[in-house]
Amino acid sequence: MKNRWFTAVVCLTGMLFCAIPVGAQGLQTAVLTGAATSADGVALPGVTVTASSPALLGDRSEVTDVNGVYSIKGLPAGSYTVTFTLDNFKPAQRDNVVLTVGGTIEVNANMSLAARTETVTVTAEAPSALSTVATGQSLEKKQIDALPMGRRPVDVAELAPGLTTNTFTVNQLAMSGAYGFDNVFMVDGVDVNDTLIGTANNLYIEDAIQNTTVLTNGISAEYGRFSGGVVNLVTKSGGNMFSGSFRENFANPAWINETPFEKSNHVEHQSVLGKTHEATFGGPISKDRLWFFGAGRWETANTPSTFSQSGVAYTRTDTNRRGELKVTGRLRLADTISGTYINNSTTQANASGVPAPAILDAKVLVTRHIPNRLLALNYSGIVGSSMFATLQYSQKQQATRDNGGTSTALADSPFETLGATVPGGLYYHAPYFDATDPEQRNNQQLTGSISRLLSTKRAGTHDMKGGAEYFVTTGVGGNSQSSTGYVFVTDFATSAGRPVLESNGSPAPVFMPGVSQVWQFQATRGAKIDIKTSSVYAEDRWSVNRRLTLDLGTRLEMVRSNATGDIHAVDTTTIVPRLGGVFALDNSGKTTLQGSYSHYAGKYGQVQFSANSNVSRPNEVDYVYTGPAGQGSTFAPGLDPANYTAVVFASFPTANVQVAKGLQSPIVGEETVALGRQLGAQGHAKATYVWRNTTNFVEDFASLSTGIVNVPLVGTLTNRVLDNTDVPKRAYQAAIFQSDYRMKDRVWMGVDYTLQVKNDGNFVGEAAGVPGAQSIYGDFPEIYGPALDRLMPEGHLDSFQRHKMRAYGIYTQKMGRFGSVDLSPIWRVNSGRAYSLTATTPIPAAQLARNPGYPVNDINPAVRETVFFGDRGSYFFKGYGVVDVAATYAIPVWKSAAPWFKVEIYNALNNQKQIAWDKTISITAANRAGALDPNGIPLTYTQGPRFGQATNDNQFPQPYTGQNGGRAMRIAFGARF
Repeated sequence: MKNRWFTAVVCLTGMLFCAIPVGAQGLQTAVLTGAATSADGVALPGVTVTASSPALLGDRSEVTDVNGVYSIKGLPAGSYTVTFTLDNFKPAQRDNVVLTVGGTIEVNANMSLAARTETVTVTAEAPSALSTVATGQSLEKKQIDALPMGRRPVDVAELAPGLTTNTFTVNQLAMSGAYGFDNVFMVDGVDVNDTLIGTANNLYIEDAIQNTTVLTNGISAEYGRFSGGVVNLVTKSGGNMFSGSFRENFANPAWINETPFEKSNHVEHQSVLGKTHEATFGGPISKDRLWFFGAGRWETANTPSTFSQSGVAYTRTDTNRRGELKVTGRLRLADTISGTYINNSTTQANASGVPAPAILDAKVLVTRHIPNRLLALNYSGIVGSSMFATLQYSQKQQATRDNGGTSTALADSPFETLGATVPGGLYYHAPYFDATDPEQRNNQQLTGSISRLLSTKRAGTHDMKGGAEYFVTTGVGGNSQSSTGYVFVTDFATSAGRPVLESNGSPAPVFMPGVSQVWQFQATRGAKIDIKTSSVYAEDRWSVNRRLTLDLGTRLEMVRSNATGDIHAVDTTTIVPRLGGVFALDNSGKTTLQGSYSHYAGKYGQVQFSANSNVSRPNEVDYVYTGPAGQGSTFAPGLDPANYTAVVFASFPTANVQVAKGLQSPIVGEETVALGRQLGAQGHAKATYVWRNTTNFVEDFASLSTGIVNVPLVGTLTNRVLDNTDVPKRAYQAAIFQSDYRMKDRVWMGVDYTLQVKNDGNFVGEAAGVPGAQSIYGDFPEIYGPALDRLMPEGHLDSFQRHKMRAYGIYTQKMGRFGSVDLSPIWRVNSGRAYSLTATTPIPAAQLARNPGYPVNDINPAVRETVFFGDRGSYFFKGYGVVDVAATYAIPVWKSAAPWFKVEIYNALNNQKQIAWDKTISITAANRAGALDPNGIPLTYTQGPRFGQATNDNQFPQPYTGQNGGRAMRIAFGARF
């Protein structure tokens, strides 16, 4: 559908429930599992396995079953000591076992008869990457602090294989070829997605994050409401000893080298020091019984940028205040309760609700406010003698205020480029959106699970889990696109390809009869929708024998919705299987063969699933200009709606938009096969091949069969019906290679490489700020259908990236009482992005002649279509590589107290290669007079005057996600105790 439907609150939908193996979506814990055997390989039942850690309230113990297997669930992420004891056998112990969020670690013990009292060191530890079928990455706080990288979830996830940041909206992730908006981000068990665009709300304090885990493939049934992947982080909880930290972060636009585009426009970054203050503190209220933890963050960040096309500089300033409080208590030996509250308040000056690369002048900018908070309460513990249970309630609230214009004067309407002579989708003249139409994006969740171990000699060990969840997303707002109710859509005047600016700094609009348009919107302020997902899942981690483990799971999701006016769009049920297996190729278990078969049901977002309501879907009528030609924002005929008479598009969600019965979200089918090898006791290597295919697309259909309706003041319109279809295509294949290795205590290194074999199709399904966009397929098929090879060709999708490599490491030089130095590089290599050559043109006469009787308001000579020249994604921008480095010096001064200082240099070699460029083309009268295809569409095009040139800062390597520029430096210092 059209990119004006910019807002639409996506509902993230649910799953959580559980407390274990590949990680519960609700509880951010881990599982310790394995087996105990005698020296001759016989299973040992009755062995007491005890896990202890500073991250754990007390110790946790389990006894091995008849097959010698144990499983300790609900363990917080951290470093553990694991001991094995059995009468008449020597005790065994494994130190420094690192458990990650949602991870499953195998620690096995080979125990011998006790001739004397001694402890045997256990060396058989299988990394989570080898003991489970999931593909992804997990990083601890210590690693994140040392590496030259941001500490936000998206920054940490960017290092992982199987995903890219080649997305339509900044801070999104395209995971395994899925939509950028269709992932799940979690903090302490709470879904913190922006429910519109799928990015993560900043509901955390970076210095309080203990562990971050990314899952891209082979994801268990405990996770749901996504078709991409999961980013899972947990914050600290305190401990039996008081501990804390203080951190000062400094950034300055003057510490970022200007790009060649900025230099050509004589832009020099101003020196404005940005400061971020962070502090954490936690400890015992009662040792081994009750802990507390608190954290705070205060930031003023200045982000230099330039307006698209003109290169004029401006600086956005974000003022952010965050606070976190967490209390964790122990009721009985293995019962834990916790409560978390996080508040996040942001004010953004010189900002906009439209993407920064699409802003043309300062009159689009506003100062907006984004309040945001999170509350979570959860319980985990042992019920009866053998069952492990979890229960959690959570809520997340997010609002956007003052995000748009305030004037109702027609002359203060925003302008958007049409794309006939200059790039389309650029904004100028006035703020887009309406400050008097505030928006809310909230969710609530109640979830629980129960699990137990069932064991027999013949059938092996079954780690059975079942869970249920009730998840509600609530969206409030009418998505008014303009405070005046109008958006003028026309290109601007150019000179030598650059915008002609008026005295107020805005591009001068050009009003072209038969081309320029005005879009009129009627929003329902305060409109509300609830999308409710009730889920149940069951999973069996079946240890068939010492060499074979199967993960057998399935998930059922029931979704219902209700919107203002008692409108119901969704009433459906989906069942998705999650199956996997791990087979040890040798008795040591160091080499494993893995495979998985999974289905993922995408989220139910209101862009698609409130299409028949006015929640974030204003009534809209688009008219074509029929007045005299003219130029400038004071050209009166161009600003008079009476001079726009021909309708080219109309949508009245409650009148001519319907939703088919049983409409469901898209389904992604996935198969993986992997081979992994443990490298000594300190590393591993794994190769994975992934196949993914999307079906059940949500598409709108407009044809004679959908009927015609008469809308007052507009006339007759063709009904649009949203339904599922398998005709469009979207397929993904990739080979993923992962390895990490630790050399003693000094060196840790890793490398991840992703080779995308295929990321192709003809269905995009999203645009900048627009999740869940539909395509032209199914619209007026007699007219467009025969021309789909030009209007909807197959090829590489926008997230296609043939090669992605990340090599990283940490070298620690210890200097005794003088402290230590960490040196940490990251080498980032990205192949060039794919792009298409497209242009808009009025529907040719040959297509119009096939009109079987559609209303003139839908099909007429002024309606434009987007035409491809070549296959989708058949052209490529340039690839690049950059090196980032960090150095951290820390010195202990008293007991555990240690001040430290860190310098990060991004793009250290200052690679200023132009990696993208203007790709504007147009179809001129000369092209229309030349060679045509059978549908009357021109076969040639005319390049724009700046084709191949840089027209924006983001067409050069970014030093870090979301920041344009060359080499960049950031400094931090603080203390930990």
